[in-house]
Amino acid sequence: MNKDYKTEVLEKIRRKEVSMRPKIYFIAKLAVVIFLSVLLFLGLIFTLSFVFFSIHESGEQFLLGFGSRGVITFFELFPWAIIAFCMVVFFLLEWTLRRFKFSYRLPLLRIFLYTIVAAVVLGILFTFTPAHTALLKKAEVGELPVVGGMYEAIHDSHQDKGIVRGDIVSLGTNSLVITHNDNDKDEDDGTWNVVLPLGFNTSDLYVGEKVYVAGTITASGSINAYGVHELTPEQ
Repeated sequence: MNKDYKTEVLEKIRRKEVSMRPKIYFIAKLAVVIFLSVLLFLGLIFTLSFVFFSIHESGEQFLLGFGSRGVITFFELFPWAIIAFCMVVFFLLEWTLRRFKFSYRLPLLRIFLYTIVAAVVLGILFTFTPAHTALLKKAEVGELPVVGGMYEAIHDSHQDKGIVRGDIVSLGTNSLVITHNDNDKDEDDGTWNVVLPLGFNTSDLYVGEKVYVAGTITASGSINAYGVHELTPEQ
């Protein structure tokens, strides 16, 4: 250490302008930073994986194959609020990472890219675990506090956007009737007559199958569909 600098530091300590800290203080501070960093990173992974899971589980990814109207509706239904929350968590994480000495040797942009790529990749991998499915099942029977509503909303219809889902109860050449009842007596329960898009092939559909329907709800309550896609039994 430079002699003049050392003398200046000691003089500041003598004048109590700089206080000396015990070693345990710095160890505890480092432990808190590490804990917060890990907690924020895990929260970011979980939240991103929930976005991927909800888009797949709800059937909203099918909208991307329903033409321009479907793409517009997909972005209207996209969970932007959750993404905004992810960004807040990400910047908090980035701020805590900057507390580590190694981070000063790396450009800020590189830390940003490393963190976001790692979170997205791990979020996608976490989506393939049974964790979200198990949480969804708990939410559906009212056994998941705090985030239960978020999971329950995955299977909701969006009638204001012309989006409904349900089981086929009758099937014609150019129309079908679907019904949905998840026993919660809310507005997404009901029965709809669906007029299929022109030229739609119904050969793969059958009574009892779940379908995802996007269209325009008429004054009579029927739906002029511009897209229909089969759902898996889990969806």
